[in-house]
Amino acid sequence: MTKGFLRTLCAILCIILFIPVFTSCSETMYELGPYEITDEEYAYLMCTYKRQVMESLGIEEKYLNSVMSSESNMTYAQYIETAYRESFNQSVYRLLYAQAMFDEYDLSLSDSEKNSIKSTANAIVYYYGNGSADAFDELVRDYGFTNDTLFSVYEKQAKESAVVAHLLGDKYSKVTDEEKNIFYKDEYIHFQVIVVNTLYQKNENGTYSNLTQGQRETMLKIETELIELLCRENYAYNYEVLPKLLGKDDMSKVTYEELWANDIINDDMTYAGGYYMQKPNMYQMSTVNTLSQAMLTLEGDVSSVAAKRFFDGNGSIVLDGKTESVKEGDYFQYGTAFIKRLAIDEGAWNNPANKDFFPSEEFLAGAASNMFVNIIQSFEQSCPYTLMVDTELTASFSLATIPPNYIDYDYFHPSEDEESK
Repeated sequence: MTKGFLRTLCAILCIILFIPVFTSCSETMYELGPYEITDEEYAYLMCTYKRQVMESLGIEEKYLNSVMSSESNMTYAQYIETAYRESFNQSVYRLLYAQAMFDEYDLSLSDSEKNSIKSTANAIVYYYGNGSADAFDELVRDYGFTNDTLFSVYEKQAKESAVVAHLLGDKYSKVTDEEKNIFYKDEYIHFQVIVVNTLYQKNENGTYSNLTQGQRETMLKIETELIELLCRENYAYNYEVLPKLLGKDDMSKVTYEELWANDIINDDMTYAGGYYMQKPNMYQMSTVNTLSQAMLTLEGDVSSVAAKRFFDGNGSIVLDGKTESVKEGDYFQYGTAFIKRLAIDEGAWNNPANKDFFPSEEFLAGAASNMFVNIIQSFEQSCPYTLMVDTELTASFSLATIPPNYIDYDYFHPSEDEESK
């Protein structure tokens, strides 16, 4: 049975299929007057959110319990809990308030929308449970939810989407350039990076090889001299390599731009105008240390962090004449990254040269989400209900330990191979 068959099945199951409802003893975790989020709904939302984070960071499940680096005992799973728990809780908070706003604005779901929600939930239970709701509930037992959770969550999400469409327009058409600019200035940083690679080099045929001992000694001297020049500001240092490379006698007058443009010094000359990245941690894991450090630097200052990358396969790295074994998924340090915080350029999000950093759909969705948060905060002030949260119950859940949702998440976000089925 293919995902293509499952999608076809959704269209007819609301007519021909009846799935018995699993009776559970769910508890209320978030309460806002007559509206609630149960612990089963919270579990579903959390394991789905975890899968989304893993997808955005490029982390495979087999690496979740691996330690991120030799400098830290934190695993990738623990990192996700630390970095994303607050963001997740805010998404639950928005979902709950959207239910109250849905009624406040006198919105409604059409019969067709309701049938679609029901048929989709039933089809997923039928498909993954091989026609049995009990089998499906057994399958998702470790996730903490049951088959009836799907319909309740899908309905809540549909109502939230209806509220967003009502306030922000179809496909966020009501989001103005002014709002986009506010989002950009509040949420993005602009920085430039010089990467000094002290370990390997890229060959003309696209393969990589270790630096020779002589090459490595030269790059290590460059690394040391740049730390002294850019980060310690001690111009009495006895520079050896940089003056020869740059043809300079007075190193205090060397600009960051000159260093960046030298392809022997800098291993990363991808973006002459610098990088633009959103402050929240929704970016590739390989840039987390660089970005978090860049955010701490003052505009114009330069700081340094270890340059690290994933190892793509089992093998070894030759370091100072010694061979170190590495396995797929390990981080390895290959040099130092020097980060300079740059000023935020006006309208950079609308410049075609920066399209890699501002994908139109994602950026627009981010600006719309930012607007929606502000609207909810305003609505909260006039809301007649008081938000109640069972903090003891929420504390019993963790993004570090809950399994990522591979069931309906993969149905709604199919891979390219699944799309072709």
